[in-house]
Amino acid sequence: MPIFLLLITFSSLLSFTSTTTTSQDIATCLSSGNVLNFTTPSSASSTTTFNLILNFSIQNLRFSSPDLPKPAAIILPSTLPDLRAAVLCCRAASLSIRIRSGGHSYEGLSYLADHHTPFALIDMMNLNQVRLDAGSLTAWVQTGATLGETYYAIAESSDTLGFSAGSCPTVGSGGHIAGGGFGLLSRKYGLAADNIVDAILVDSSGRVLDRKSMGDDVFWAICGGGGGTEGGALSLHGVSSSSRFPKS
Repeated sequence: MPIFLLLITFSSLLSFTSTTTTSQDIATCLSSGNVLNFTTPSSASSTTTFNLILNFSIQNLRFSSPDLPKPAAIILPSTLPDLRAAVLCCRAASLSIRIRSGGHSYEGLSYLADHHTPFALIDMMNLNQVRLDAGSLTAWVQTGATLGETYYAIAESSDTLGFSAGSCPTVGSGGHIAGGGFGLLSRKYGLAADNIVDAILVDSSGRVLDRKSMGDDVFWAICGGGGGTEGGALSLHGVSSSSRFPKS
């Protein structure tokens, strides 16, 4: 079985509440932290952009209803410092955090907060790099990469390697693996989460942790245990099999 390494950041369920939270609070903090790629619904000029980004990858259209609560900001980090700043700014602004990878959040966990708690949406679409090391049969995959992007990158690098995960190409790697990750190869090679050996995580204090520093309990939680409760995962590291797809 090929070895696949995936690195993911999950901050989706970090909960901070405040009755005084505003879009301006988070915008000011993000700007001071040099996070440039974000949008808020606070002004008429930004409303169109905000709605376009919010609705871009929603797969369950009930969550695009104008009657539902909207995030105070949508943040699109492109680097690890961006992600860390996003988590810390959400905490400083007393905002709950929701993470979106591919948008297949049919239960609304990426789009709503409990009891209408003010929240921000961190969309991982720009953190979608896939780096394959065919020699060690491993790969680092950022959580914003969809399964289609992940499979394509692996196929571009090798015609004998693969990864056991789902069959829908638009599903995001982050949410898929956080929930286990069942697919057509799972009977033989296990769930996607079974093949993860390391991760990079940003916790609620802004610490950047790997598997050793986060501990086995937290590692389990973000790799099949549901994810989202311990911090924000940037990428995961997994294993694969060179004999899975023999050359014809």
